[in-house]
Amino acid sequence: MTLPVDLPQDEAKNSTQLLILAAHGRYSRLLRGWSSVADLITLMEQLGVPAQATRSAVTRMTRRDLLVPQRRGTVRGYAATAKAQLIFEEGDEVVYAPLKPARLEDGWVIVSFSVPEADREKRYTLRKRLVWLGMGQLDSGLWIAPARVLPTVLKWVRRLGLEQYVDAFTARHEGLGDTAALARRAWNLEELAASYDKFLGAWSPVLRSVSRPGSVTEPGDAFALHTLALEQWMRFPYLDPGLPAELLPAGWQGEAAQEVAHELRERFEALAFEYVASVVGDPAEQ
Repeated sequence: MTLPVDLPQDEAKNSTQLLILAAHGRYSRLLRGWSSVADLITLMEQLGVPAQATRSAVTRMTRRDLLVPQRRGTVRGYAATAKAQLIFEEGDEVVYAPLKPARLEDGWVIVSFSVPEADREKRYTLRKRLVWLGMGQLDSGLWIAPARVLPTVLKWVRRLGLEQYVDAFTARHEGLGDTAALARRAWNLEELAASYDKFLGAWSPVLRSVSRPGSVTEPGDAFALHTLALEQWMRFPYLDPGLPAELLPAGWQGEAAQEVAHELRERFEALAFEYVASVVGDPAEQ
């Protein structure tokens, strides 16, 4: 790479799988739900991932029903499953949507569910989805989020076919305790705040460095910059409930981190697409 600064690497255990998901989702117009093994290895090597690590991650993603082996002619590759396509479909809608704090006066949505032990897999799926919708847990089987989340919650409960287990209510907190204390009980805001601080600490210097004229001219460098930043950013919109500003810890950096992520996208997305097209081909030219 010819970038003027080293790019932050994700230390998460499944970071290679997340990078593959980010690439498939962000560049879906070019990949069309499928990539050859060779092309995927080329893209991941541009992100600093060795070929063997990519192959291992693809194997794990196949077990998780995210990718499925598929040949096109004589070319071996992997197609995104229906499960993965659902993730991609909501990706742009969620990941780059402006996340402004909710209004305290708009109230809350409360979700209660009870899933029998015989359907514990469904229970696990529901809990996982509620977390990724930004809901906080008040008690076993009792979840809370700002009221504006309700339509999305209902959409996913129906999509998962779990309506029979779930009740949803809108509510206002009338006491007796402190609403901020309630929020701290339902969400680990300190951990989320620390994650925002870490993202800013890693990517703000990168943004300053690559903002200089002529600092990033190679499409491959732009692809690495854009995709690595996306992979590290894309979890926040799912985990941040968008709580009212009055309930957030002092020094909350959520909006500042969002501005950095969006600025990186605006500057380097077009060049990143140019690089992917050079690897896999642009469907507009086929």
